[in-house]
Amino acid sequence: MHIPLPNGDVLIPDAEFLELAGGVTARTGNGWDHQGCPHVLIGNRKYRPRNEGLTWLASRIRRRNPRRAAMAASAT
Repeated sequence: MHIPLPNGDVLIPDAEFLELAGGVTARTGNGWDHQGCPHVLIGNRKYRPRNEGLTWLASRIRRRNPRRAAMAASAT
């Protein structure tokens, strides 16, 4: 069951969100709750806002610093 929100987003069941996020486990999703991923409990079921949740997830991506030119040249 999807619940539309006034801001245009939609609440989707937690299992569906976890599938959208790459098929991760419920344990990973519970860890995201503690890290600040938006969710709400309605009728003892967990729902997540689809767009806001995916935006939060994308903001968690970290990239390594690029290798220094001297180190990269000596590695080859």
